[in-house]
Amino acid sequence: MSETHNRAFMYGESVFTTVRMFDGVLQDWEYHFDRLRKGTEFLYGPFTDADEWVGIFKNMLETRMLMENGDRVLRITVYREQQGRGLIRSGLISVTDLKLHLSSTHFDKVRTDGVFKLRTCPAIMRPRWWPSFLKAGNYLETILAQKIYLKDIDDDLLFLAPDDTILESSVANIFVVRRGKLYTPPAGPNVLEGVMRRKVLDVSKEFFEETEEVASNIDQVLKADLIFGTNSVRGLFLVDHIDGNELKYTQEMLAKFEMLKVRVLR
Repeated sequence: MSETHNRAFMYGESVFTTVRMFDGVLQDWEYHFDRLRKGTEFLYGPFTDADEWVGIFKNMLETRMLMENGDRVLRITVYREQQGRGLIRSGLISVTDLKLHLSSTHFDKVRTDGVFKLRTCPAIMRPRWWPSFLKAGNYLETILAQKIYLKDIDDDLLFLAPDDTILESSVANIFVVRRGKLYTPPAGPNVLEGVMRRKVLDVSKEFFEETEEVASNIDQVLKADLIFGTNSVRGLFLVDHIDGNELKYTQEMLAKFEMLKVRVLR
């Protein structure tokens, strides 16, 4: 297809999800599909297929990934061809009119090892109507922020709201442990409903006295007992530096983190 007819290429108009495959089995596929379904309907719906569109869409996705096997990282992107000129789309379409792009790479266990060093930077705040389930394919703002703020020693950015509360990193949701309680920023326009985030919240009561989806300011974070990030490729990973400040954790807290990690990923 010519790039001039691809709205993902022209305008960054796409939704996607990145799924890990282990020994030929998609990990957490139902979670991924649920979020991708919501994002696709929000961006491209309603469809002429009525209620049948969900089953048709799921079959399209699973058929596209059918030939994949082994240990892989699969990024599947949903986009639409350009119809007519300009930004504005017109008319309802069938879900079968949507296009799928599959990027498949070998999963290297090195990607799950090690810890993260984060650099704080101000977030470009999205409007209130932006849904937390929309994993959009336009990352230019993030790439530019990395260009401006990241230093050679850093692994990723930690976005801050105007009131200096943490939001998320450019690749992960963030969790903070303080005094036996687990905190994570509430999902919203600037915090994605991550698949691994959801899994941590589902089992958190087994490990922590209480779990709250509330904002934490950067001063609270720097004094936390533990900070970790989550995403579907790396799973759960520790954060050991923020803005060059080393974060030190007790052996007891590290042991609890390892148990949580095993529980979530099993």
